Amino acid sequence: MKKKYIALILGTYLSYGLTGNIISNAQEIITDKSNIQKENTMIINEKIPQNMTKITKHPLTKEKVLVNTSIKNLNIADKNATEKTKKLLSYLKNVTKQNKFIFGQQNDVINSVKPNMLISSASEELKNSHNSTEEIQSVHDNLDSYFAHSNSKDLTGSITGMFGIDGLSLTGDETHLSNPEEALKKSINVSLKAAKEGALITLSCHMPNFSSKNIKKLSNGKYDFTKCNFWDCSNFYGDAKDILPGGQYNDRFLAYIDMIAEYAHRLQEHNIPVIFRPFHENNGSWFWWGGEHMSEQDSIKLYQYLVEQLQERNVHNFLYVYSPNGPFNSEKDYMARYPGDKYVDILAIDSYDFYYDYPATYSDNFFKNMQKSCEIIHNVAIKHDKLAAISETGCGVMKPDKSNYGGLLKENNPILGKQWFKRVAQIAIDNDMPYFLVWSNDSDNSTFLPYKYNNEYGHEMTDEFIDFYNWDKTIFANQNNFY
Repeated sequence: MKKKYIALILGTYLSYGLTGNIISNAQEIITDKSNIQKENTMIINEKIPQNMTKITKHPLTKEKVLVNTSIKNLNIADKNATEKTKKLLSYLKNVTKQNKFIFGQQNDVINSVKPNMLISSASEELKNSHNSTEEIQSVHDNLDSYFAHSNSKDLTGSITGMFGIDGLSLTGDETHLSNPEEALKKSINVSLKAAKEGALITLSCHMPNFSSKNIKKLSNGKYDFTKCNFWDCSNFYGDAKDILPGGQYNDRFLAYIDMIAEYAHRLQEHNIPVIFRPFHENNGSWFWWGGEHMSEQDSIKLYQYLVEQLQERNVHNFLYVYSPNGPFNSEKDYMARYPGDKYVDILAIDSYDFYYDYPATYSDNFFKNMQKSCEIIHNVAIKHDKLAAISETGCGVMKPDKSNYGGLLKENNPILGKQWFKRVAQIAIDNDMPYFLVWSNDSDNSTFLPYKYNNEYGHEMTDEFIDFYNWDKTIFANQNNFY
């Protein structure tokens, strides 16, 4: 079993739970202020995590960026793309000319670490809970709130500059909804709210294996995907002919495409384009659509078919992303499953900085490999007149109990003080990549972004992240000037 696969499954998806309602002020659960030693970096009250660090940095007020969005001589895959979609591609290209980048996070306004997740008693009670009542309520509170809770917004005053959402939200798994129409509606609404706050929208798809028994056909002829979850992505059959035209599961695949198209149309009505990243990490073997489970040629056919079907459904507000898993040693290695210039706008990379041992010792290897990979992608992008990007990344550190490495530790992270976010960003900037996106904060045991406890205390990397926000090269949602 591949290490990447283990980390994504055990780290990011099995560490659900541990959520609850927002407690905006620690005084709601602390009655005696004297229990807090403000001169000490740690909170000593037994109801507050002992590993919270005093916050000394504060976000600065930052101006919106002024970016040229001229579409003259623009090369775009969908020749019928909306003007706003063309302008998004132009916007991204011109961000790089300003020596800046856009910072994004998956599920920013859907999942977040809440203060009462951090109470030790609650954590013990919920640490092994999947789809707990607390988690479900927390997600619903986020979805229903006009100003959705966001760890980025807690720290900086702004959600991230790019909001990532997945097909697992559209089908109800990550939004914890069992009604297909309601799940899609909520996903659309939360995307609209994120865009209203200035965030660009990117959609990834953890598609189910279309042979899955969790897919149910309804009496109206449509299909219900709400019982599908992440595990359905890793149940392998690996044969594209089953879902391509004439295949036994083609109708299921087309129904899934219909769902994506409906999401796209609703955003298109609001003149909102989407950066669409299907079949990501297709060179790895942890999903049914990639690696040893599907040939390179079949992988290419599948990507092309998806794009063609979306365009037949009049989806013209998508920029298409090709994003195999890194690192890479050559252009040939990177382009092995490339579907062609007619189907792709952005050449990207998914790559994680994982520490597989505890205690972890800092290593610079990730940055060396990322720099080499991004240089390769940058050169390929120039040849093909495409944009380049870092579509998914993050740092995962082995937990003290050695259960998983799906995110940052609450304390003793080997990257503390190493300016991890700035270094990834600088690689992106150096290679004309206008954005990078980290994975989601699913729980305090699976986080890729620091978080606050209250206005005085937070995750040990809180100060470092606020400095990252204050950096003159970063663009968050409140600085985007696209819509």
